Amino acid sequence: MGELFHVGQCPGCRQGWLILQRNLSSGDIYAHCEECETGFITPDDLLWPLNGFLTVLEEYDYETENPDKEEISRTVWANFIVKKVPVE
Repeated sequence: MGELFHVGQCPGCRQGWLILQRNLSSGDIYAHCEECETGFITPDDLLWPLNGFLTVLEEYDYETENPDKEEISRTVWANFIVKKVPVE
């Protein structure tokens, strides 16, 4: 599974962690809410009005994997405080 990193709580549902994921089709790293399944391409998308997309829709049916901290450091998410997801 590897390490998971997040950039805080989802501003939409206010319940899930925004886990950083890499879209294997495009190589883009985006924030994915583990609770409401909303995705955010850039940090600006997290500001009101929210500009997210529902990742479970057929048009977004792509494979993802967990990026490592070095990969994240080369993206628009690099300036955010990236934290490891707490593992119980």
